[in-house]
Amino acid sequence: MSPEPKWTPRGFEAVRGRKAQVLARPEAVGWVRFVLEGGRTLYEAAAAQPDAFLLQGREPLYVLPTKKGVRWVVRHYARGGPTLPLLGDRHLRFGSFRPFHELLASEEARARGIPTPQVVAAAVYSSGPFYRADLVTVFVPGADNLAEVLFDTTRKGIGGAVERLDAFRAAGELIRQLASRGLRHGDLHAGNILLRWQGAAPTPLPVGLDRCQVMPEGVEASPGPMYRRLRRSLVKWERLTGLRVGDREWDTLERTVTG
Repeated sequence: MSPEPKWTPRGFEAVRGRKAQVLARPEAVGWVRFVLEGGRTLYEAAAAQPDAFLLQGREPLYVLPTKKGVRWVVRHYARGGPTLPLLGDRHLRFGSFRPFHELLASEEARARGIPTPQVVAAAVYSSGPFYRADLVTVFVPGADNLAEVLFDTTRKGIGGAVERLDAFRAAGELIRQLASRGLRHGDLHAGNILLRWQGAAPTPLPVGLDRCQVMPEGVEASPGPMYRRLRRSLVKWERLTGLRVGDREWDTLERTVTG
């Protein structure tokens, strides 16, 4: 079965280059064509752009300014787990392409009232039975991921107990909203929850939707797998940093998820 999309999603244009397939919004089509004509990937072009800045993390991201003042985040799909030494950043051409699946899941999440960074372009570069991939999304200013808020002592958000409880409530509310609107995030770890601080409480935004399962309208997903995945992630961060999640914080997260 071909992993290529059978249609171009509404609001996107298909752009092709040598062994490259990109779905891009109109505002990104010119840049995408320029990059592909130069024989580079979107991530390579972002890395070479002088006015881009690098966001360090589990997967390094490049943030690009645009002529309209909106900034874009360019991410390269890496691999983890035991297959890493063998495949590197390559993925098998089986099932759906990761960036195309993430694009469709992101569009559906936004349509169902779940705020998530808007996808600008999804790119696949094929080579035999494998492919590499990039994703471009709109940059969300003033946002930190949950791991940074809870476990990075150099950041402003680590300080107050009230802020930490707000972060746990936001994460729990996100899980509850995803489940009630028929979305099951396949890898909801602490790095895949952005918190945008506006006023007293943060707004949670899910990212990393390439493994998100979308149920038909009106069908709810189970919150349990997402909750357990997040707990495992937080426990791992406890081990890595030596910082602890308090009993009240665990209780706040669980009570918010279950309502």
